[in-house]
Amino acid sequence: MRIREVLALVAFSILTIAEAGNVLVCKDIKDCNTCAESYIHILGFKEDCRWCLETQSCGGPISCPIGKPVIQKDPFKCPTPYKPSAGKRYTDALGRSLFAISTAVRDSNVTACLRNVRPDISFSRSYEVECDGSGNLCKGIIAKSEEAKALYVAYKGSTAGKQVFAEMLHGLTAQLGAWEKFESQDAGVINYFHTAFYRLFIDSGMEDDLMDLMKKHKNYRIWLTGHSLGGSLASMTALHLVKKKGVDKNRVRLITFGEPRTGNIAYAKEIEENVPFRYRVIKRGDPVPNMPAPLNPAVLTAAQYNRQAMHYRYLVHYDNNMGKGDVFNVCSVADDLGCRNTALSNLADHTSYFQIDQDDFVRNHCPRHELI
Repeated sequence: MRIREVLALVAFSILTIAEAGNVLVCKDIKDCNTCAESYIHILGFKEDCRWCLETQSCGGPISCPIGKPVIQKDPFKCPTPYKPSAGKRYTDALGRSLFAISTAVRDSNVTACLRNVRPDISFSRSYEVECDGSGNLCKGIIAKSEEAKALYVAYKGSTAGKQVFAEMLHGLTAQLGAWEKFESQDAGVINYFHTAFYRLFIDSGMEDDLMDLMKKHKNYRIWLTGHSLGGSLASMTALHLVKKKGVDKNRVRLITFGEPRTGNIAYAKEIEENVPFRYRVIKRGDPVPNMPAPLNPAVLTAAQYNRQAMHYRYLVHYDNNMGKGDVFNVCSVADDLGCRNTALSNLADHTSYFQIDQDDFVRNHCPRHELI
């Protein structure tokens, strides 16, 4: 065989290997997507290539700086540029407006609270159910603003004590891969959230009432929001409306606050595919969005990796006290890799978004000037 033919055969073999994900050298890969799908063999063992976010380079097992964000196994985690057009971007004023509605859910007199903080809202209806076997309550509202041409679905956050403990317990089982299927064969959510969603949104009549309102107001946008547990229920509602009820995804607007990792990787992908307007607002040291924590992908098989918890884009990160005029950053990486310091943990940050205590806020009859 001539030298030219030998070289051609070698080149073909290398290309064939590369297409299958097996590459000779990780560092020769110049983009995140290819790097995250590639692997090498070292002494007979398969090793994933790693994309080092900080250096924007691909390498082997020890190529990235220790403690720095690394992307491997799945190109879904690679950066997706944040370039929203007018009317589709997050603003601090928008966040405050939605947080006002989600906070109003905590008031026993939701209508009076909304009248003070969002006087444009002309209609609201509350729903409350026992969402677990311990008698803990979950609550949600539907509201309407003719001025904004909008319908709102907002959920109350977790109640301290037994409810938080129950959520954490279910989060631990989810971390080991025990998810409840939600709206697809592969997408799964934490069991506690699954039960709460069906009891509150489906069984209470909340869904039927919302669908009736949507039929009457076909040009209205549907805003979904909530804090903590409420954020998880809001994201599930958004996905449910688009996938199961056939709602135009461009009508749906999702903004959550302090939302934990609601589902697995397939769930995060489903949210991104079906809910183009979506933001998760997180305050600096809030520990709740860190739960349940995914395991290190380096020690997982492909099947185990796909059962891990993951956040969807886009994170809106306030690395400050969230005062009026404070800046925020929007993260382009799934699961917030490198965009916030997950080692920070300050429970007070979970209960003081936009510098208000939600319980004090409703006790004081929801003064508009404190939030908006």
